[in-house]
Amino acid sequence: MPHSLIFLVVAVAIANGLFSPALLPIFALQGIWYPFFLPASLPIILLLSSLLVSTLTLMVAGVPAALYERSSDKGKSSLLSGLIWLAAAVLLSLPGLPNILKALS
Repeated sequence: MPHSLIFLVVAVAIANGLFSPALLPIFALQGIWYPFFLPASLPIILLLSSLLVSTLTLMVAGVPAALYERSSDKGKSSLLSGLIWLAAAVLLSLPGLPNILKALS
């Protein structure tokens, strides 16, 4: 997979982490995933919530690409698997598109 494609996938995942509607429930459930021994600082919790959504986007978007690689004859990474990963990340980011457009205007 070309190295520039991974940067696009990560950029889409970061944008989804910042603007996704899933950020609010993850933030609201911070009592479950946030360690009790860390200070309960709002900016830190918001940053980690965004990072969690971004990471989940990367992982879930990678599943179709991994399934394609597993079922293909080559069994290794290719340009098409990278494009599948990018397309899945973009599809997962579509619910956050109105928030992105609102932030840009």
